[in-house]
Amino acid sequence: MTQDIIKKYGDVIHDASSIMEREIHILSVSPKIDIALGGGVPEGSLFILTGPEKAGKTVTALTFCANSQKLKRKIYYGNVEGRLRGRDMAGIKELDRDPKIFKLIESRAGNILSAEKYLSIFDELVATVPESVCVIDSFSALASENELTSDLSDHQVMTVQKVLAKFCRRIAPALPINRVTVVGITHLMANVSTFGRGKARVEKSGTALKYQTDVKLHASHTTPILQGDSQVGQTVHWQVVTSAIGPPGQKVSSHIKYGRGIWKEMELADLMVDFGIVKKSGTWLMLPNEKKIQGKVNLAKHLEDNPEEYTEFENNIFSLVGIER
Repeated sequence: MTQDIIKKYGDVIHDASSIMEREIHILSVSPKIDIALGGGVPEGSLFILTGPEKAGKTVTALTFCANSQKLKRKIYYGNVEGRLRGRDMAGIKELDRDPKIFKLIESRAGNILSAEKYLSIFDELVATVPESVCVIDSFSALASENELTSDLSDHQVMTVQKVLAKFCRRIAPALPINRVTVVGITHLMANVSTFGRGKARVEKSGTALKYQTDVKLHASHTTPILQGDSQVGQTVHWQVVTSAIGPPGQKVSSHIKYGRGIWKEMELADLMVDFGIVKKSGTWLMLPNEKKIQGKVNLAKHLEDNPEEYTEFENNIFSLVGIER
């Protein structure tokens, strides 16, 4: 009986071992976020970043792209909002903008891309470019063909959501098979329907997107990182809404340094203090080799200047929490 099915439909009936023994690559976001997620983002996932404006979602997405490039993954970045600037990309220290491995998908004069066109492009990329990373920045800014061409007084209800639902259904089986990771950014909008009840702000995205998501981070707020009177970065306070590896609900603070992206050395400095790898005495920190450094900012600088020590300490910490790198 099964042979008839295989003859008709191809090699579609497998043992459970085909899943149990499948090799899965884990892509890194940052040291602290990876630990909160239980290891990182499994390749072939739909990874959503949501939160208020200016919360570092694009910086986090670009840093994730840079980390993925270390595993030779091609990047296709959908600049849906048209707000990605050269300084944004230049501000991610390790991002390789070589056109062979980093491509922008965006509107140009005379060719404003609708939601249907953007999602069709990414649908084809998911199907035809395995082991790639596709970023949609943002899902919330997608506008349907009708919205782009009709009068402003016309009301288009649920058009984008329907297209997005079809997109989610089409990419669902292809992502894990082709090992394509889709990173989507969504925004929060005022919830005008509650009249004082429920959440004041809700995520602007379709229901299908929420059901399809494998990994999701929600930024609640940010706090400035100051050097003297100058703000040199910000700390983003994330909550793990869902993870493909670890439990949901984890809270984690990630550091962004302007002109660098996610400040992984400062994150590692936090972890070294939290795990007792450095001994703390007032503002002084003592490394295992008994070298003394004053303050976590200087410890982060030390790790920047000594990448081999950074790698050693990072591996030690991930080993302590049972995560293989």
